[in-house]
Amino acid sequence: MSNLSASPADVAAIEREIRAKARRRVRAKVGLMWHFAIFAMANLAIYEINQRFSPGYQWFVWPLCAWSIGIALHAFAALSGGGMTEDMLRVEIEKEKRRRGMA
Repeated sequence: MSNLSASPADVAAIEREIRAKARRRVRAKVGLMWHFAIFAMANLAIYEINQRFSPGYQWFVWPLCAWSIGIALHAFAALSGGGMTEDMLRVEIEKEKRRRGMA
């Protein structure tokens, strides 16, 4: 369907869908920013605790590494734009349609 033949109701529905998708992406990015801020503050506190109570052994790197993996996965999910997920969904829909003889 091209934009030239779309009715005003179709255009409005498309705009609502685009706005909803954009809102989800913005929320994901804001969530990532909050996650990173908490990550930085908590790991700074963990580092300070380590230096104050057991400076001879640098154990703070273990929670730092583990949390870094988590934040990297969160960043990938938030910043990938959902393209991979949407493409995978589209492929599965097409497979199911073919299986049912609808394609």
